[in-house]
Amino acid sequence: MSKLKLSALHLAIGSTLLSGLAFNASAADDSAEEVERIEITGSRIKRTDIENAVPVTVISADDMVRQGFTNVQDALASLSSVTGATNQQSIHGFTPAASSISLRNAGANRTLTLINGKRLNQYPKPQNGTDNFVDTANLPMDAISRIEILNSGGGAIYGADAVGGVVNIILKDNFEGVSIRARHGDTTEGGGANNKISMSFGASSDKGNVSTFLEYTDSETLKATDRENFGLHTDKVPYSEHSSYSSYGARIGGFATADGLNESECTAGGFFYRPNGVCGFDRSKWRDLSPEQKRVSAITTFNYELSDDLRFSGRVDISESSSIRDIEPMGIDSYDVNVAGDVLTMTAGDNSASFNKATGFGGDFKNAEDGDYWYVRRAWEFGNRHQTNEGRNFFISAGLEGEFSDSITWDASMNFGRTRVEVFSRGYATVDGMFKYLTQGENGVSMLAPFSDEMVEATAYGTYEIANASRINYQFNLAGDAFELPAGMVSFATGVEWSKQTYDTDTDAESKKGAILTTGGSSGAGARDNWAIYSEMIFPVLDTLNVNAALRYDDYSDFGGELTPQVSVEYRPMDELLVRGVVGQVFRAPDMHRVYGDATRGSNQVIDFKGCAQIGGTPGDKIDRIIDPCNELHIDTVTGANKDLKAETGYTANVGFVYSTDDYNVSVDLWKWKLDDMVNDIDVEKVAEYYELYGDMITRDTNGFVDTITATAQNLSYQEVAGIDFNGTYTWNFDNLGDLSYNLQGAYILQSEGQVDATSPIDKDLEDTNLVRLRMTSALTWSLDDLTTTLFAKYIGRHHGTSYKTHKTDEKSESELEVASHITWNLTTGYNITDDASVRLGVVNMFDKGPNFDPTHTSWPHYPRGYYDPAGRKVFIEAEYKF
Repeated sequence: MSKLKLSALHLAIGSTLLSGLAFNASAADDSAEEVERIEITGSRIKRTDIENAVPVTVISADDMVRQGFTNVQDALASLSSVTGATNQQSIHGFTPAASSISLRNAGANRTLTLINGKRLNQYPKPQNGTDNFVDTANLPMDAISRIEILNSGGGAIYGADAVGGVVNIILKDNFEGVSIRARHGDTTEGGGANNKISMSFGASSDKGNVSTFLEYTDSETLKATDRENFGLHTDKVPYSEHSSYSSYGARIGGFATADGLNESECTAGGFFYRPNGVCGFDRSKWRDLSPEQKRVSAITTFNYELSDDLRFSGRVDISESSSIRDIEPMGIDSYDVNVAGDVLTMTAGDNSASFNKATGFGGDFKNAEDGDYWYVRRAWEFGNRHQTNEGRNFFISAGLEGEFSDSITWDASMNFGRTRVEVFSRGYATVDGMFKYLTQGENGVSMLAPFSDEMVEATAYGTYEIANASRINYQFNLAGDAFELPAGMVSFATGVEWSKQTYDTDTDAESKKGAILTTGGSSGAGARDNWAIYSEMIFPVLDTLNVNAALRYDDYSDFGGELTPQVSVEYRPMDELLVRGVVGQVFRAPDMHRVYGDATRGSNQVIDFKGCAQIGGTPGDKIDRIIDPCNELHIDTVTGANKDLKAETGYTANVGFVYSTDDYNVSVDLWKWKLDDMVNDIDVEKVAEYYELYGDMITRDTNGFVDTITATAQNLSYQEVAGIDFNGTYTWNFDNLGDLSYNLQGAYILQSEGQVDATSPIDKDLEDTNLVRLRMTSALTWSLDDLTTTLFAKYIGRHHGTSYKTHKTDEKSESELEVASHITWNLTTGYNITDDASVRLGVVNMFDKGPNFDPTHTSWPHYPRGYYDPAGRKVFIEAEYKF
């Protein structure tokens, strides 16, 4: 088995050749006298081999800088194995200030994120109001040595959540001196400018090191109106026949034809007159594409040798962040009016008031026949729905490492983290407050009439939410040599750990009651603790064959225990070739919010299949109706917790090879994972579509259209995903002309299917959703003395549109319902002016490629926000000086 000198190891990890591919140990010097074992993500046993039975991708600090990334999230989102991301474009969601990734289509809540192998506390505001995840937005870039991504399940090693894979961020622990780095970036079309200033301090002695990394970043808002060149400034766009201006302008619903403001009244009132006679609204002109942000973060790492065989180490993380985002004003439809003879009766919730038909509400209903009607109004006078998110994060880790003997080491650590998020919003009104305004006086007030400044001030309401999450963890591990077999020494690692998680989130009283127009709130509180015992052993069966066996048992206070075994094989028939395979079980503990959360209220847009059939329409029908259950029906949603949830369980498998020489490295891995008993609320769009099956979850209004969908979390689903990862690197040495290296990595999804529950049809994601089948990245780096230039490309393959399944019955070819492939190019150049000073220039997305639009998507921005960056071409300059 080949060995590496420590210096060669650091060089390998730091070079661009490791942009997606770790070196095989065969590149090492077999005559090395000094060998250091290191722990690579996917195993707790320290080894001299970087490549082993599990596939690990490595992104070095240099890779991130050379490829033009501003932060950790951008670097992670570039990985070909990432099938989706939550980023700062998610301005309409529950977590507009947080970031996350999904590996291998498993979801952000099934992708485990670690720092130095330690678990982090979860973001306290759940994604989509239900799913807990780890925020990746709080780390100073200069503190990172490398990021290791385990592209396989890791349940037997790390416990819950490691279904799609593991992201392990490795920090620098030996920085010396003082460094200052400044970066300014901007977009060529305006909006979204950003700045970053970082300082690094480090001091070492013959006993240890202490390093501190400080970073300040700010980004300005990128508004939809800043990207008229991409067509993002308006709701109605020519590239999507299903797009339209919002019908939530100013009108009365329930009439056979459009009723409300005429064209001149509509436009004078700040609305948009639609061709069908409905007074609508252009929401895009009020929306942000990404929010204004500020972030300050600091990490201190420390280590000290207390004696020859005892070492103290740890770290402290502190960060504060704020983000501000704006979306369009409230679109209100909560006030129903019943006409019965000469009497008008308005109702909203538990409120009711009656008036004379001829004079009530400014005479809006004087010509109405008996029946039910409702006001529809975009309350633009209240201004944007404005949200401020403020976050604070704290983490401390401290531990001891020592040796029981020359061959047995131990370590013990305590880790504690806490995150607090405060959310403040304005631009809202309460249901009761608006009702009192509309029903004031003898005849009430027409909702179609302009709202005065005095009215807005009297009825405006601001909401707030405060959420906290914490985790405390204790670990003890042993590792070393167990006994010897004819083919070599058996290595082992074993340990125990105990953790406790807490979370609480609370909202203002009106939000809890669901009494705020157009929004809701989620609240709840809970705690769980778990303990685990685990062991791992590597058996050298032959000189060319190793077998690794791992076993872990976790016991949770709120749902019980899970046993997760894993077996992997490494076969090296020659020094250059590694054949590997791994199979193991994985599990995932139910989300804290799914177990302990209060009901979450929100809104959604669905196709009401039953309501559409009732009016003789076709789902996806382009007919522009006053209220359109066939295309755009806005409904209320309620999701709830379930204290009886059990763990999601399944398996992962991987088989592949790595071939490595001095000049090139190639790896190919075939993988698959399956998870049963997945917790699911059942997507509200599916509830509306399969209304016979889920009829008990649907509340309909007097017209028979969907009004509210209520879903409680259940262990309902299964998901099965398979694919191929491939990776290749080649290097050339041109002597006086420098060195050239090329890396290509990609992922191809072979299968992705799931089932909402046992009675539902199997959803084939590659056929019915917008899942991307092929993703690739490419990096070409040329180095000559003090000059380094990198050309980086990111490719997203052609895929079906978001609503492909709905529209595929149309008389259209498949290509007309697909999104075209997409490629962006980054070019960066760095130059070391002196040993202490350097400068870097870069162009990100240098051909100003905008998002590829989805011809089936009915809602703005008409492209999947987790796939594309709407900023367009970005340029930056970065300078560093070391003291």
